[in-house]
Amino acid sequence: MEFDQVFWYVFLLLLFFGGSLGGFVQHLQSRRHKFKLNMAKEKTRLAQAQAKLAEEQNRQTALEVRKAELEIERYDRRVSGRLPVPRLPSTAENEVKDAGETL
Repeated sequence: MEFDQVFWYVFLLLLFFGGSLGGFVQHLQSRRHKFKLNMAKEKTRLAQAQAKLAEEQNRQTALEVRKAELEIERYDRRVSGRLPVPRLPSTAENEVKDAGETL
C-alpha cells in the first residue's frame, strides 16, 4: 500500500464517520461537565449540612451553659444567711436569643 491509497482511505473514513465521531466526543465532554457540576453541588450540600450541624451543636452548648448558670443561681439563693446575688451576665443567653430571632 502506498501513501496515496492510505491517505484517501483515511480521508474517506473521516468524511463518512468524522461527524459522528465529533458528536460522540462532544457527548463525552457534556457528560463529564454534568458529572463535575453534580460533584460541586454535592460538595456544597455537604458543606451546608456541616454548617447546620455546627450551628445546632453551638445552640445546644449555649443552652447547656445557660442551664448551668441558672442552677448556680438557684443554689446561691438556697444558701441561707447570704445576701442575694445579682444574676450572672450571660453570653449564652444572648446567643440563645439571637438564635431564636434567626429561626
